[in-house]
Formats: sequence, C-alpha cells, structure tokens
Amino acid sequence: MAEPLLLGVVGVERDHRIRCQAPGCNHAVYKAIHLVDLDGKLQLYGSQCCGKLFGWTSKTRNASYTSTERRLTAEERLQLETNTVELIGKLKAEHEARLARLKEQDRVAEASRSVVGSARNRQPQRRIGLRSIVLSPEVERQAKEIVRLKYQVDPGLAGWRGLVLQAAREIMNKD
Repeated sequence: MAEPLLLGVVGVERDHRIRCQAPGCNHAVYKAIHLVDLDGKLQLYGSQCCGKLFGWTSKTRNASYTSTERRLTAEERLQLETNTVELIGKLKAEHEARLARLKEQDRVAEASRSVVGSARNRQPQRRIGLRSIVLSPEVERQAKEIVRLKYQVDPGLAGWRGLVLQAAREIMNKD
C-alpha cells in the first residue's frame, strides 16, 4: 500500500456536513474535511480518523492543493459529493495559479532589489506565513528529501518548514 497523499483540506457550512468515509465511522464532518488519495482512490475523512488511520492530520502535514482556510461554495460542496476528481482538478488549478503569482512576485521583487534607487522607491517585502504556502506534491517531496539528506533531520517535524520552503524555492527557480 502506497503512502496516503493529503490532497486538500476544505470546509463547508455546518448545515451541509459530509460523512467521513473511514471504515465504521460515518461521523458528520464540516470544519476540516481531508481529501486523501489512498491507492488512487479519493476518500473524505475527518481530522480524528486521519489521525487514527494515518498518524497525521492537516495540523501536522500540509495539503498538496489547499490550505486549511479554504471554504467551499455551495456549488463546490455539491462537486465534493458528486465529482470529487473534478473538484480536486479545480483546487489544483487554483494552487498552480497561486504559485505562478507568487513566483512572479518574487521575480518582480528580485528585479526591483537589483535596481539602485532611493529608499523611498523601494517596496517593503511582503511576509507570507509558512503554513499558508502550499507546494506541489512532487516539489515538496524533493525539497524534504534535500533537507533530510543535508541536515539529517525529519523535515515533516515542526520547525523545519522554512528549510523545506527554501529548498523548494531553489528547485522551482531551476525551472
């Protein structure tokens, strides 16, 4: 069995809860619905079931295509039940667009830093919370492997996210 992949964590209104798909669970979930790819099959779990089944939740592992703040619209909620694959595709497209914007902002910021100018013309750097940055699964895997080999630590543990993001940025800048 392959390692389960956390594709996204979404939320819905309390009145529109979904059922956890863990074996024997069937609890209503609305705050943190975990979209998990389990051997090619998409499953929806609550936080507690993810913790019991896999040993992790969205608080200890970052999702591939969302952050925990992502709330679904009524249309997306319907998609979650009827066509989860299409919803994942939409979340992935949003994620890639967000990455492209961030990459462009980094490029513009780098270009503006290289231009010699007065202090008045310089723009302050925008701070981004480390939890809000979502990496593609392949880049995150490569970045974690780099950190694991270079520093001989478990990059999934708290406190190493900054080094993983730095390694990911270097990987993405190679492209």
